[in-house]
Amino acid sequence: MTLDPDAVLPGTNVLIAGPAMTGKRRLMLDLVGGAPDRSGIVVTTKKSAAQVQAEFGESRDLDDWELSLVDCVTRQRAVGTVTDNRNVRYISSAGDLTGIGIATSGWMQDLYHNPDRRRARVGVHSLSTLLMYADLRRVYQFIHVVTGRIESSGFAGVFTIDTATDAETLNRLRQLFDAMVELRDDPLALRVRGGEFGPQEWTRV
Repeated sequence: MTLDPDAVLPGTNVLIAGPAMTGKRRLMLDLVGGAPDRSGIVVTTKKSAAQVQAEFGESRDLDDWELSLVDCVTRQRAVGTVTDNRNVRYISSAGDLTGIGIATSGWMQDLYHNPDRRRARVGVHSLSTLLMYADLRRVYQFIHVVTGRIESSGFAGVFTIDTATDAETLNRLRQLFDAMVELRDDPLALRVRGGEFGPQEWTRV
């Protein structure tokens, strides 16, 4: 893999930005999967918790992990009846930023107060979906709060966004992050800005 998950420093918030279908979710899961203490939280707005958990488990043993998920998809799709459980909190939709924030903060507090889980990582896929439901001001405030809590807890955060988002919105949101992974297609390549966990020049994936 082109990125080095082990090199993402505690307190760092990373934005992965690129066109659709360039593997942003996979990169996010890989970086979250680099948590030294095998603990993480994933907010998913495009795939169900079960799908994300299965993808995460393709390359690691879930029995060794404390992985919590905030599912913003399943209830909105009305796929059967779902109830919260030990590892999953179901939110009505990606537009419920308050619900997402409460669930995510709750998981973070649990991990922070566990001395064996204090180097957890938080992943969010995708900010583009949040922007479909809420205006930029609300999404900005939400990210500002979450990234601040990640930094103060000594965790690491990894967020994704489609570069189809208008340039003004993208430029404003990127100010909230310490580092950025940029993706481009045809051919697929990436580079890292503001961090030492990947190539600084465009490198084919």
